[in-house]
Amino acid sequence: MLVNIDLPPGLMANGTARQAKNRWRAGNLIRWPDGNNLQPVGGWAAATASTVTGKARACLPWVATNGNRWLGVGTHSGLYVMSADGTITDITPSGFTAGSADAGSTTGYGGGAYGAGTYGTPRPDTGTYTPASVWSLDTWGQYLVGCMDGDGKLYEWQLNTASDAAVISGAPTGCTGLVVTAERFIFALKNRTVHWCDQGVNTDWTAGATDQAGDQELDTAGRLVCGQRVAGGTLLFSNVDVWLANYQGLPTVYGFTKVGDNCGIVAKGAAVGLDSRAVWMGQDNFYIYDGGVSQLPCEVADYVFSDISAAAISKVSAWHNTQFSEVWWFYPSGASTENDRYVKWSYRTNAWDVGTLSRTCGAPAGVFTYPICVDASGAIYTHEFGWSWSGATPYARTGPFEWPGEGGGSDRRSLIRGFVPDEATVGDSQVTFYAKPWPNGSTETFGPYTISTSPVDCLFSGRDIEMQISFVTPSDARAGVYQFDVKPMSKR
Repeated sequence: MLVNIDLPPGLMANGTARQAKNRWRAGNLIRWPDGNNLQPVGGWAAATASTVTGKARACLPWVATNGNRWLGVGTHSGLYVMSADGTITDITPSGFTAGSADAGSTTGYGGGAYGAGTYGTPRPDTGTYTPASVWSLDTWGQYLVGCMDGDGKLYEWQLNTASDAAVISGAPTGCTGLVVTAERFIFALKNRTVHWCDQGVNTDWTAGATDQAGDQELDTAGRLVCGQRVAGGTLLFSNVDVWLANYQGLPTVYGFTKVGDNCGIVAKGAAVGLDSRAVWMGQDNFYIYDGGVSQLPCEVADYVFSDISAAAISKVSAWHNTQFSEVWWFYPSGASTENDRYVKWSYRTNAWDVGTLSRTCGAPAGVFTYPICVDASGAIYTHEFGWSWSGATPYARTGPFEWPGEGGGSDRRSLIRGFVPDEATVGDSQVTFYAKPWPNGSTETFGPYTISTSPVDCLFSGRDIEMQISFVTPSDARAGVYQFDVKPMSKR
């Protein structure tokens, strides 16, 4: 009988392979932009031959009043801007204190060398953890403003490449980050306290009878990490909870309401705003703000949080891929001290997937034609550009199939006598099958089969049969609903 393999979008990477039956369960560099239409992500190319110095943990594109386009890049050791022609200028402020490229810890959870000790054995929570140094970058009108937690001062750059960024006069020091509100205030975050300048005057930080500068200590058990503008207010994230700041005017200026508890953010760069919503990575799950905070159901959370590096988790960096309605998080795997993987969520299809990619931060398209990402060497890349993946092969692999119809089911072997591919262009992909007699049995591999004709002849059997589609041609490939010629066999 011919059976359609019409699988829902996204990966099911939680639990066992058997629990991902009739689902995609593994992959790399793929997406489902329109439901079950599987395709590779776009490729990338160098945006400039130059690099920035240090570990880039934040980047921000913006347009000046005269139309010039800029990209600000903050590393642990400096601050840089790239112009639209790819020229990189070092604008590191005078007196800037370089931070830490890596996270550091003593004893306790996340401390020590990877692989030391026995897996599953609790460590005493008695150590001190120092996160990697990460910039908060934002725009104050047409100017770039920023703060790095390893330095603590607030800086502004006024578009002159002959001048470095400079300290904002009167601003507090010892800060962990900043965010500019929709009402044109700079919020400076310092421990539990939010400081803000007068409206539209970033050099006035002293409250007075005729201005709106002020500060507020929040009743949080944690420490403020970062902020994110959303429609209707400004979210402030601590490592344990989330607050919403609403503009009220004089005399209080801002009101602060806790909107979520036990949902703290893992890293300064781990949140993305989506109009009136925001999503972020927490300690053991993903969260969404949509008027209130709730856990974001995630079918790859088990995969991500069972392998993420606790020692390097402060390097997690999120960005918004607006063209495909996706949020990406770059994160370090358990075997790495640097970001080497990603997890992404499509809010268009509510599909999740994971993969391997070494990037330290990213920024959406809009100001620049394509998204921009930076790697650990300081190289800047244009993404979703062409179909070159630096030697990687995009692929998606299913969990085991459970065939419908009379005689099907996981208790019977199935004989596969051929399949009918569904490709936009014949030859863009290869198909490989993996067959096992039982879920924990030995695996036999059949293929890869190069798609040159339709249908494709093959002959093999098994109880647990999985399929992998690999996009071997650097092109805008598509894979749809495959059909299989399946004959149920005996239970032996």
